[in-house]
Amino acid sequence: MVILGASAAVGAVLVGNDQPSAIATPLSSATTAPLTTSTADRPASTTTVAPTTTTIPVMADPPFVVLPAITGQGLGPGSRGDDVRSYEEWLSVLHFDPGPVDGVYDSKTRSAVEALQKLFGMPRNGRIGQAEAFTLMAFHYPDPLAGPEREPTRIEIDLDRQVLILWVDHQIRLMSPTSTGNGEHFCGGDDGCQYAVTPAGKFSVQWEYPGWKKGKLGTLYNPVYFNGGIAVHGYTSVPTYPASHGCARVPMHIAEYFQSLVSRGDAVYVVGTPRGPADGSGTSNPSPPSTATTTTAPTSSLAPTTNGPTTATTAPPGSTTTPPTTAAPTTAAPTTTVPATTSTT
Repeated sequence: MVILGASAAVGAVLVGNDQPSAIATPLSSATTAPLTTSTADRPASTTTVAPTTTTIPVMADPPFVVLPAITGQGLGPGSRGDDVRSYEEWLSVLHFDPGPVDGVYDSKTRSAVEALQKLFGMPRNGRIGQAEAFTLMAFHYPDPLAGPEREPTRIEIDLDRQVLILWVDHQIRLMSPTSTGNGEHFCGGDDGCQYAVTPAGKFSVQWEYPGWKKGKLGTLYNPVYFNGGIAVHGYTSVPTYPASHGCARVPMHIAEYFQSLVSRGDAVYVVGTPRGPADGSGTSNPSPPSTATTTTAPTSSLAPTTNGPTTATTAPPGSTTTPPTTAAPTTAAPTTTVPATTSTT
């Protein structure tokens, strides 16, 4: 047991390793049978090679820890002190990212707690109450979403829980909240009118862009593209529900370094039920809403046809999150290597 926020007391775990004794069985020999020879061809000797099996390392759960008691309304944005610091420290150890472990419950701490709440089906209010405290103290890592042939390093995007998990060498490196496609119909991109869908399936990291990437549908920070114009990228708004045009948004402080954790060709698994049309494809390209007007009175009592719903494009983030001028080198992402795809948000 580990105690955080007080004197540390770590309990050792004893693991037994029994060594079974090996019993050698002597080979029987026949001395009475005469040795005979034959001129017939002997069958070719064969060697049977035992099949090799690869054991995938298991993500070991952490020890039980004792965290500061939660009273009243719990901890949330604006809270400060040693109790906050203890929870930030443990969130970081578990591979959530609460930002600096400084005892200040800010938006970064909130996003880490939201990832925890999404992962375990708790109300997504971004606060640490008694349920969150107990879940953290007796924490169990989630099972992989990918199948038995999964790659050691991969990105898993859970559409149902709205969580992104990065695995490196079969170990969880990062658990982040995400916001994926909201399923609404929109127009304005290079592909015409479509639905804001994050398709499920297996993909791979295709290319990256350092800094802000402007597109017709919004501006993306440090995008990592894995399915055409769909990317994992930073954004100033990562709500607890699907809200994007199809991309997987992550908090800005995570997008600052996410590109350094992945490489081109890394597998990306998108699992769950996409928002959108019944087939989940989002590629039906319905006709754009009609903007034509008519002065002819309707000839029937039927209600007039209404224009299809549209989704406003997202404005670029405000000046408060303007990246440093050194974030995007002038030589990065040459136009000869950037695929001609439409960025979504």
